[in-house]
Amino acid sequence: MFEDIEKKWQNIWENKKRDYDGDILVIDTPPPFTSGTLHMGHILSYSYIDFIARYKSLKGYKVYYPQGWDAQGFPTEIKVEKKYGKLPKEEFRKKCIEWSYEMLSNMREQMKRMGYMVDWNNQYITMEPEYHRKVQESIIEMWKKGDIYRANHPVLWCTNCKSAVAKAELEDLEINSILYDIDFQTITISTTRPELIHACVAVVVNPNDDRYKHLIGKKAVIPLYNKEVPIIADKEVLTDFGTGAVMVCTYGDKQDLEWQKRYNLPVIEGIDKDGKLINSKYDGKNIEEARKLILNDLKPYIKGSKEYKKIVKVHDRCKTPVELINSYEWFCKVKDYKHELIEIAKKIRWIPNFGIYHYIDWLNNLDWDWVISRDRVFGTPIPFYICERCGKIDPADQLPFYPKDEKLCECGGTMKPEQKVLDVWVDSSITPLVISKYWEDKEFFSKAFPNWIRIQGVEIIRTWALYTIYRIYRLTGKIPWKEILLNGNVLAPDGRKMSKSLGNVISPDQLLKEYPVDALRQWAAMSGALAKDRPFSYEDIKYAKSFLIKYWNASKFVLSKLRPIKNYQLRKVDRWILHKLSILVKEVTEAMENYEFREAVTKLQQFYWNSFCDYYIEYVKWRFNNNQHVDGAVYTLKTVQEVFSQMFSVFAPHLSYEVYYQITGKEIDKWPEFSFEDIEAYNEVEKFNKIVSEVRTYKIKNRMSIKQELDEWKADLSEELKEELSKTLNIKRVI
Repeated sequence: MFEDIEKKWQNIWENKKRDYDGDILVIDTPPPFTSGTLHMGHILSYSYIDFIARYKSLKGYKVYYPQGWDAQGFPTEIKVEKKYGKLPKEEFRKKCIEWSYEMLSNMREQMKRMGYMVDWNNQYITMEPEYHRKVQESIIEMWKKGDIYRANHPVLWCTNCKSAVAKAELEDLEINSILYDIDFQTITISTTRPELIHACVAVVVNPNDDRYKHLIGKKAVIPLYNKEVPIIADKEVLTDFGTGAVMVCTYGDKQDLEWQKRYNLPVIEGIDKDGKLINSKYDGKNIEEARKLILNDLKPYIKGSKEYKKIVKVHDRCKTPVELINSYEWFCKVKDYKHELIEIAKKIRWIPNFGIYHYIDWLNNLDWDWVISRDRVFGTPIPFYICERCGKIDPADQLPFYPKDEKLCECGGTMKPEQKVLDVWVDSSITPLVISKYWEDKEFFSKAFPNWIRIQGVEIIRTWALYTIYRIYRLTGKIPWKEILLNGNVLAPDGRKMSKSLGNVISPDQLLKEYPVDALRQWAAMSGALAKDRPFSYEDIKYAKSFLIKYWNASKFVLSKLRPIKNYQLRKVDRWILHKLSILVKEVTEAMENYEFREAVTKLQQFYWNSFCDYYIEYVKWRFNNNQHVDGAVYTLKTVQEVFSQMFSVFAPHLSYEVYYQITGKEIDKWPEFSFEDIEAYNEVEKFNKIVSEVRTYKIKNRMSIKQELDEWKADLSEELKEELSKTLNIKRVI
């Protein structure tokens, strides 16, 4: 039953013509990676987006809600390599494109099935030439402003993916390691990375460490290499780490890099881009192989060792520990604009408001600028030529740019096209401009930008939010959106992150075999506070399905009672439910304005199931059975059902539209502005409801059916409500 209704309305919505004349409200949606299937995190995030889009549409806004697809980068290459193996560059790229189109096609159908009112005529795909052109044009524009530069600089490097990565692409991983104490003749140092001993350029101790004060300024000798290095003092050395003396290797970690710059120490590159040792006695060996050989050779110098747990930074895509490697890469100047980026972010409404502090903390802790180049195939090409002789850089003059032909430099040297591609966050950080038609329609752009709202996860504030604010600010001088709404992650029911390896992944496709679409949508609304991680709840989705069944059955009852009415008279119970409905409209409207979806859907469910079904519908049955006071009941039933369905359609559009259409013969096209007040009747019936509950409880305790007759019941009620009690619960006399 539900599936037929879902297909009917999905087809209607998909073919509905969009009107963007006049003012529009623009939603900047996350372009998901084209993995081939939506996960529960997608369902949560995109349901939030759709709640807003549907609510604002009913409030009279022309909502512009396109969908994008993040189709490039490491994840796709990894999957295609796994399927097809190593291929020539162009053939490999074609396979990546084919795979991505297949995957996004599957995901698009899933989104349609969820009832998302996306404008599919304006979707964008980051791997397409037109999108490449826009990204490249934006990069050239920033380069002309001086914001993009190329430099030989230490970068975080994934030796598995063979590419630079940004700090935001790292995860912390705790590993079991061993801390070795190694004799450097005059001093014993501690290290977990003996394989880097050949790149040692100094030994550092704390100036307040009494054990080593007499050694500061003297020399230590590196075993195996018999090379002298200075012993220097720095307050950042931890006296309780190992022996309290550590070696400085130029690119060992971030701290080593800071010490190298602070004390102008020599530079020795210890590991190459393939993760193999260089400038050592063990050149060509990978890190693991070299460590075993070096530890064997260091046996005479190892004074002690102990097991040690440490946190290493790994690439989030492949979980490989990253290294600091010196490399020619492309960078965006972010650090120079730290103050401006904080001030402009304050002009945006952050929901919840603590989200901005994640943003500010990340900005304040940046170590260096954003490295935007990647040594991969499937990405947007960096649109520049570089002269081999003089180093001159020229932007591509024909866009979209794909690196093929060389050209002659003014110096007589050869200008070669850059072979690296851009970080995928460079692609997605211009989505507000792309959907606002910045490059092709200035009139549309003037009314679409800044966008109204961006919806995204908390964990990508440091990437998507920051990079978008930065890029849009440097390209336009403005904020990208007026509001940013943050959602958390969906965890497994056991509270852990969903993972295939843990076997705790819950698939929306699997759920949809048992539950209606509108149940999944209600689950998303019921999932709790914004920006908080929350475990998936089967109880919530079961309740959501039960509620839909209740709603549908009650709707059939209402529909069966509808008839033409003229001069209706409202009884106290009618006036009570209409007063309560009026309160509901105000409360749900306020909740929706503040994006409090759980508050809104909970109030709707409680009103309908408890007040309307459990009480009001039971109150009016006798009126239809006895053909008394019918017109007032018909008016009230129809009004409640229409107004409720209008609001509930935000969360459960399929069933709400069907119910509303069956009652009115029309589609839902506006948010209700219903108002009705009768505080006296409201208070009187609230008291009456308690008496009804008491009678019901009495009958249940005495093993009577609800329909079984009682001789009498004492209740302090008006004559009208005495009649209501008598007729509803089959009581001969109410005194």
